[in-house]
Amino acid sequence: MKIEIPTKSVPGFSLPVLGLGTWRMGGEVNRDPANDDARDIAAIVAAIDAGVTHIDTAEVYAEGWAERFVGEVIRQRGRQGIFITSKVLATHLRHDDVIAACRGSLERIGIKQLDLYLVHAPNREVPLNETMRALDWLREHELIRFAGVSNFHVPLLEEAVTHTKYGIVNNQFHYSLSARAYEENGTVEFCRRHGILVTAYRPIGRSGELSRHGVRLLDEISEKYGKTPAQVAVNWVVAQPNVVTLVKTSDPRHLQEDLGALGWQLAPDDVTRLRDEFPQGQTINVPDAPPTSPHRRTSYY
Repeated sequence: MKIEIPTKSVPGFSLPVLGLGTWRMGGEVNRDPANDDARDIAAIVAAIDAGVTHIDTAEVYAEGWAERFVGEVIRQRGRQGIFITSKVLATHLRHDDVIAACRGSLERIGIKQLDLYLVHAPNREVPLNETMRALDWLREHELIRFAGVSNFHVPLLEEAVTHTKYGIVNNQFHYSLSARAYEENGTVEFCRRHGILVTAYRPIGRSGELSRHGVRLLDEISEKYGKTPAQVAVNWVVAQPNVVTLVKTSDPRHLQEDLGALGWQLAPDDVTRLRDEFPQGQTINVPDAPPTSPHRRTSYY
């Protein structure tokens, strides 16, 4: 069944509250020749058929093969209504390298323009103004619609916005119940105040630990709402102002579980309780707790 995924907006830019990531499709950083490519392509198709319209990928994912999978799906389903994000590797942040990397991503996906292009991670060896000028060039030549960053904290954001004519609309970083370093260091609030939409990756934890039973508070809230721990964890993330998220799965059952995080709301008191009682900046370790479904959940990067 296809669902309508709500969006969140900053001036001139919006994203669905839940999108699909493609990390570990085709391999990790290196291409895995034993990877089940047909399964991964089918997973993207299934997500689109279920109502997901934001697909996130990167040139570093499986040496570009994840982008090729997205391209194959676009060839099968068409581009209409699909928002595509890709990211430039931190070692490709010189001006001409950014442009070449973007062209490579467009070629692998088989499209003429990316909706959103992100600096995947900062590189202190490359002047930030050089990178941001390249992103402006890409916008001016209509190879991308919007530009943003990933894994940037406040000082880097403050510097980056001074070097672009068109602004930064998105900052993507690790943010969940169990990982709130970007909240502690003020990045989440900075983005809210400056019209930069936050995309949280790993909403169920680094190793999917928030998808398993065994965390007392999460189990209690899950039982209260009749939801799985993963659904509560994802719902908590998208309950945060100015925050959307990404999930990654190649399992249709997990896709339906992820989509089940939408269409209902945690009560404000429960949002606050989860915030206050989960330790910030730490990973919850539940090694002996079974997952909520037979296959282990993986996280998104």
